[in-house]
Amino acid sequence: MVPNPAIGNTLMGYEPIVDRARKAIAMRITARGRAGAAADLTGLYNDFRTMWPEGSIPVLIRNEGNTLPSELVELESSRQVWIEVPVVLAESAEGADLISHLHRRGFVLVLGGRPSAALPGNLLPSFRMSIIDFAEDRRLRDTVVDRQRAHHRTIPYAQAGVKSIAMLKRSFDTGAVACIGWPFDDELQHAVPSDSNPDFGTITQLLSMIERDADASDLEKVIRRDAALAYRLLRYINSAAFGLTVEIQSFRHAVMMLGYERLKRWLLLMLMTASKDANMQPVMFASFRRGLFMENLVGEENEETMRDEVFILGVLSLLDKLFREPLPQLLEKLYVPDSIREALIARTGPYVPYLGIAESVEHPPDAQLADRIDNAFLSIEQCNRALVKAVTVREVAAA
Repeated sequence: MVPNPAIGNTLMGYEPIVDRARKAIAMRITARGRAGAAADLTGLYNDFRTMWPEGSIPVLIRNEGNTLPSELVELESSRQVWIEVPVVLAESAEGADLISHLHRRGFVLVLGGRPSAALPGNLLPSFRMSIIDFAEDRRLRDTVVDRQRAHHRTIPYAQAGVKSIAMLKRSFDTGAVACIGWPFDDELQHAVPSDSNPDFGTITQLLSMIERDADASDLEKVIRRDAALAYRLLRYINSAAFGLTVEIQSFRHAVMMLGYERLKRWLLLMLMTASKDANMQPVMFASFRRGLFMENLVGEENEETMRDEVFILGVLSLLDKLFREPLPQLLEKLYVPDSIREALIARTGPYVPYLGIAESVEHPPDAQLADRIDNAFLSIEQCNRALVKAVTVREVAAA
């Protein structure tokens, strides 16, 4: 593995940029150096340009501060790697020159913040979109009549600082093309009980794969993406109806224990109550992303059983949000390894450090992230590489 200097010295946290269809169109990664120092944006861009997989969703790099290094223009540009430009920089003559130069060199730029006055018309084409915080968006304080009279914004914009479903709906109604992150907790207050059922598309895909006699490992890849389905599968296998009281080490193990015919009958029952609500898709994929991050964080140098268990831990750790029930109650009928149960219920055991890191990277990097990485005897580069692998996975599984 070739070392990447910036990747190894930058604390990173991510937020999905979610469009109206509730799909992630890009990942916003906020970068920060250790001890509060500014991140090396030039080095980070170069690292991402070489390591970000082709065909994955783009990454938007956000560096805290109000400057951009002029050395960026010396790099080869990538359409997969976007740069968030501080609005203060765009409002200065020197900054406008740098932005125009970067645009001509093929860099994808996103304006971070609402300008205090209209930017020059010749600068606007430099930006793919802008990011406007909910609290700073004047349109959200306008009346309906005012909004109807207002001119459309020249640059498509994503809304940051959205804390509730009501705010999210207002943002989309007012013209936002996407929102930064997703208000999971609030979504659960708006959901009806059936909303936390498995996804309709996931079940129909699995049924089709069974008809084609797909390999159990391929079925597992699809099951892993739907936290609600994964939980219900584990619960069914551990139920009195199935007659087993065994610890399931992986979802592949669960498929093999169940068998294709019984799995097919069970999926047909699940199909009757499957959720088609797009609002639940970000919640489900967040569970999958957390499990995948933790699996990658443990790394291939550890045994497969450990990787499988931390993946299941990551998926199950958000079940209380998905089902609106306490975790102890949800886990009552599941025979999962003690290491998973202890981490979820008592926050004890060998896997807790990995869970803590996963929680710290799911927003801009917090003050605890560096200590949590150190306490898990991992490097920053190991953490960041695991994050890149997790967030570059497409939300829709291949059929």
